[in-house]
Amino acid sequence: MTEPARPAAKDASADEIEADIEATRERLAQSVDALADKVNVKARAQEKVDQTKRQAREKVDDTRHQAQEKVDQAKARGAELLEQAKQAPRPLQLALVAVPVLVLVVVIITRLRRRS
Repeated sequence: MTEPARPAAKDASADEIEADIEATRERLAQSVDALADKVNVKARAQEKVDQTKRQAREKVDDTRHQAQEKVDQAKARGAELLEQAKQAPRPLQLALVAVPVLVLVVVIITRLRRRS
């Protein structure tokens, strides 16, 4: 994390000693700042909250994108099936409409008979 202070040479000038002291102060200040960041629980918690929010947003965006793709595929498939139904022969079209209506009529008649 920090480099060890080198011993001052015996024949070092005052400027060199002052520069060495200033470099040592700078390293010490960086070490103190790093330690302060590590023990700042509130800041660590906020960083974790921010990270979790960011991950949640990414997940929501991914899910939204996937859902939109599925909707687009369903629309395309629905349009395809509608076009096929339009192209079908007339008796088949009538059967496609008549079968659900017939099932509905049978269900209604069955329920009416049960009540009586």
